[in-house]
Amino acid sequence: MAGKKETPRQKMIGMMYLVLTALLALQVSNAVLEKFAIINGTLEQLIKETTENNQQQLDKIIEEGGKSQVEKIKSAVERAKKVRELTAATVAEIEKLKKKMLEVSGSDRVDEKIINNHGSQVATMMIDKNSPYGKNFEKTLNDYVKELNSLTGMSFTTLARAPKDIPEFANDPDHVRKDFLTFTFENTPVIAALASVTQIQSEVLEYESQALRKLAEEAGAATVRFETIIPMVRPKSAIVAAGASYEADMFISASSSALSPEFYYNGNPLNVEVDPATGIKMGKIKFTARGGNYDAKGQSKQTFTAEIKLNDQVYKQTIEYIVAKPTIRVTTGVAPTLYMGCGNLVNIEVPALGNDYNPSFSAQGAEIIKGQKTGQVTIIPNQRKVVVSVNNAGTFIGNEEFMVKPVPRPRIVAKDNNGRDIDLKNGIKAGSIAGLRVNAEAEENFKNEVPQDANYRIRNMSVILARGTQRVQEMTVNSELVDLTAWRALMRPGDRIIVEPKTVVRMTYKGTPESVTMTPSDLINIPVQ
Repeated sequence: MAGKKETPRQKMIGMMYLVLTALLALQVSNAVLEKFAIINGTLEQLIKETTENNQQQLDKIIEEGGKSQVEKIKSAVERAKKVRELTAATVAEIEKLKKKMLEVSGSDRVDEKIINNHGSQVATMMIDKNSPYGKNFEKTLNDYVKELNSLTGMSFTTLARAPKDIPEFANDPDHVRKDFLTFTFENTPVIAALASVTQIQSEVLEYESQALRKLAEEAGAATVRFETIIPMVRPKSAIVAAGASYEADMFISASSSALSPEFYYNGNPLNVEVDPATGIKMGKIKFTARGGNYDAKGQSKQTFTAEIKLNDQVYKQTIEYIVAKPTIRVTTGVAPTLYMGCGNLVNIEVPALGNDYNPSFSAQGAEIIKGQKTGQVTIIPNQRKVVVSVNNAGTFIGNEEFMVKPVPRPRIVAKDNNGRDIDLKNGIKAGSIAGLRVNAEAEENFKNEVPQDANYRIRNMSVILARGTQRVQEMTVNSELVDLTAWRALMRPGDRIIVEPKTVVRMTYKGTPESVTMTPSDLINIPVQ
């Protein structure tokens, strides 16, 4: 319709009504009829609120222009009063019709009986050519629009719209030939018919709202009066270094409780909240700042469009802001390097983001597993250089590079049965030792940095009792414990016990064994005294 401006809430209700009307044609279950009952109740509340707002608007018109002797203003005031009287009478007529619908359906209110009533009583009442109700309803709507156009000079379109007048149905071959009453009430259950009439009733009041706004402008009631005035300060920069000058602009901000401004960020509506300190209605802007194209100072200039709609006026401004490139802080324990194929636990933090830090990670040259704590990841490198990309709530923050070093070889250590290290310089006394415990121990830094990857096991080793160049005895041991009981009587001073690990594995943080290649340097020679 010409000049029609609906609130987001009205648009939402209207869209729901269209969807349910389409579903109704499919003869769906009672669940859809229950939704019509909900919409009917929502529309009733909307009607109540709009009626109160329209009365307040009329009171304001009378207050602003009621004492004026200017003929144009006096005329606008009188026509505004007639618009309110016309609307009240039209709404009252529609209310009578709704009560009659309930009465015909055997009830005086919307209840389960009405919701589950699939009968055609109301449809017949509204469509039957011998029934006056449908004809009177259509005439009431047409008379209202005609009189409203006459009072305001506006061009409101008909409220008794047939399918050809509705874009969503104008090209529908099943509906386009139907008239207003047939389209609205044919094969329509009671609650759907009731909701349809209530929907039109809400449109009557919306027409009145637009009419009163037009007449308010003519009567001078569109003048805004502010009762709340507060000082505002807009700094040149939010960050000031010690010793530098602080610069800001101070100005007045004013507001009126009678105003209902709409706020938009880049064309998207914002939630409106009342500031507890000032009582001013404010649109709350919150979005994830996106950077890119940073300058030498690590700053990126960005903009967004701020828009406020007030009394059919639009106030728009482009707002500039600076996005600072966040600093990524990485902690990996002792050293900033990673170990190849190991589960390196790393904490990646961006302190500047504070509680807004909600990161996601990806990596080149490694598998990456997100930890239980924010910013905690396990990196398993498969290349000598790893690049980890850090994103926050879908916004790229930056890359971090890690160098990767190979896993250090373990040290083979021989101990006696009491767990004491064997002195490889002085050796052991012949016949005095009954067994050995041979372990593969991780290098100290490796064990501290990736303890879950620093567990070694000797699975197989060769143990030899040698005398000069001769092998006196030899055995293969499949554990870390060596039983020397049988050799005690054979040992002579000058002999030596040679331990040669054959198979050594490292248990990774995933619990899987990984073979360790052994070399001749891993042999242990224990002298016998």
